[in-house]
Amino acid sequence: MAWSLSEEPKKPHIKICIPHWGSCSFEWSKRTFAPLFIAPQPDFDKSLEMARGILNLDTERNELVKEAFADPTVTHIFWLDTDVIIEEPEDPNQALRMLLTCNAPIASGLYRAKQKHGFFYAMWMKNPVGEGYLSIKEWTPGSNWIRADAIGLGCCLMKREVFEKIPSPWFKWDNPYPSEDFYFCEQLRKSGYEIRVLTDIKCSHVGVLKVKADGSISTLEV
Repeated sequence: MAWSLSEEPKKPHIKICIPHWGSCSFEWSKRTFAPLFIAPQPDFDKSLEMARGILNLDTERNELVKEAFADPTVTHIFWLDTDVIIEEPEDPNQALRMLLTCNAPIASGLYRAKQKHGFFYAMWMKNPVGEGYLSIKEWTPGSNWIRADAIGLGCCLMKREVFEKIPSPWFKWDNPYPSEDFYFCEQLRKSGYEIRVLTDIKCSHVGVLKVKADGSISTLEV
């Protein structure tokens, strides 16, 4: 049978959604934001939406999803925080490509959480013997596709279908704990989705440090 244009696979269209708070670093603007914003790619389309000036982070995320849904060609949402710098691969567009290749409903890059001490990875498992979550600190050597029960949404690609299946509002943060990303991850699991982290994509998490006279370090932001 002859090939026709109608049989051409649909090119993915990624809506890059950025919930913005405060300021962002020049390094983030140069190394992560600018390449994603400026450089077109041959195998997928991109568009960008930033939410700022809204008081609540959960409201920002919900509004960004609505903006993405306004365009019927959008196939994926890529969450990018203004304090997360994609380090590996060097080109953040290649990071998007790697996440797309996973063909998973939810696929995140790897980075560490900002907290008072420890700086554990921003991926957690439900506590098997009690309430709350436990940080995933290690995994089987050679494995790069880690299952988690909750993740931060600083560098995470999701298929549009996820937000079509889960009812709105997708994000809530009406208690000190858990945050809006934990709430959303709980809705993901209730809907039967598996959350994965691709550890080949490595990011830095930008924050403000306090170095004490004794050499100990703590963050000023959490």
